[in-house]
Amino acid sequence: MANPLSDLFKKKPQPLPADGEETVVQESVRGVSGSVAYESRAPLDSTVMASTMDDVDEAPASSEDVFAIPVLGARTAAQHQRILSLLLVAAFVVLAVAVYWVISQTNRAAAQVGATGQALMQSQRVAKSVSQALIGSPEAFTELKEASSALTSNVQGLKAGNDTVPALGDEYSESLGAISTLVDRADKNANVVLGQQKTLTQVGTSLRTVSRQSSDLLEVAETISSLKLQQNASAAEISAAGQLVMLTQRIGKSANEFMTMEGVSPEAVFLLGKDLNSFREIAQGLLNGSQELRLPPARDEQTRERLGALLKMYEDTRTLAGGILGNLQGLVSAREAQTAVVADSEPLRKDLEALQTSLSSESGLNWKSFLALLIPAVVAVLAAVGFGYVQLRESRERQGMAELQRHSAEQQQLESKRVNDANQAAILRLMNELQTVAEG
Repeated sequence: MANPLSDLFKKKPQPLPADGEETVVQESVRGVSGSVAYESRAPLDSTVMASTMDDVDEAPASSEDVFAIPVLGARTAAQHQRILSLLLVAAFVVLAVAVYWVISQTNRAAAQVGATGQALMQSQRVAKSVSQALIGSPEAFTELKEASSALTSNVQGLKAGNDTVPALGDEYSESLGAISTLVDRADKNANVVLGQQKTLTQVGTSLRTVSRQSSDLLEVAETISSLKLQQNASAAEISAAGQLVMLTQRIGKSANEFMTMEGVSPEAVFLLGKDLNSFREIAQGLLNGSQELRLPPARDEQTRERLGALLKMYEDTRTLAGGILGNLQGLVSAREAQTAVVADSEPLRKDLEALQTSLSSESGLNWKSFLALLIPAVVAVLAAVGFGYVQLRESRERQGMAELQRHSAEQQQLESKRVNDANQAAILRLMNELQTVAEG
């Protein structure tokens, strides 16, 4: 048995595998029982495994590679993300400020256009109500006062600004100057008419009453004329009765023509006073007789009754007409003020329409507002796109690192399996040789 053992230990070591693996098996036979001990060393490829792990550990450093983005230049992904985040926040802040500014400018322009439109409407109300106030309409004075106050307030707001209307810029100073002159004149004339409210109301009422009473006078005068014809009165009496009929018609006509578009009619004033005097003289001549008119006094009781009723109605008309004729100065001043307001209403309307058109054309989104919104919006979009690009690039790099680590793990697993297989094969060979020795 000693010879086989000697031969066994004299055998040459197994050749190394082609990939450089070294397995050294030291065999020793201890004791008489011939037991054999062995020991093996780790393969040389463990160094290769360690180097592979080191490469994997060093791989994350490649994600910090510098790359370039337009405008920002060459930086790392973290630096790009930080800059783009700040740029995106700044763009949103600027955009919010720009939106607030554009909305404020739009509201300001809308308020100015609205004030101009209100002034335009009120100017026409002033012209309409002042004409109605001249004929004594009570409602017209309230409307005139409101319209004049609103017109002045809106124009003053456009000129100097107030709580509801912001002031216009210096570029509108020339237009506002012309408008302010017309408005001030209209307000002054409106106040003149308002100052004559009591007179105009009384005169208007009196004129309507005189016009209505003229019909009653006409009816009584025609009755007196018929009675004279039935009584076969003298030609002078019949002629005087006919003149009464004619004068009642002229008094009503003069009352209706007293106030014209041109003002107080001088002819109507003259005729009204003259006709009233003539009417009284003829009526009294028919009643009491008149040598000047060659009229005998009325003797018929019915005729005298009718003439008395006619003179009584005349006195009422005479009192009303006296009030009208006694306020001629106030009527003339009111009429002149009304004429000036109506004359200025058309130029004022044209100037206000021109101003409104100009403001409306500039109240939309002009180029300044458009740029104020566009620039921060574009910067925000570009920053978001850049941020997304950096995120996508970083994600791809992480996927690449994950793939590299997976490949490295597979390589390590294969290497470990190969080493294990080689060790198991060496052990089996050793066991087979020991078995052969034991059987030998």
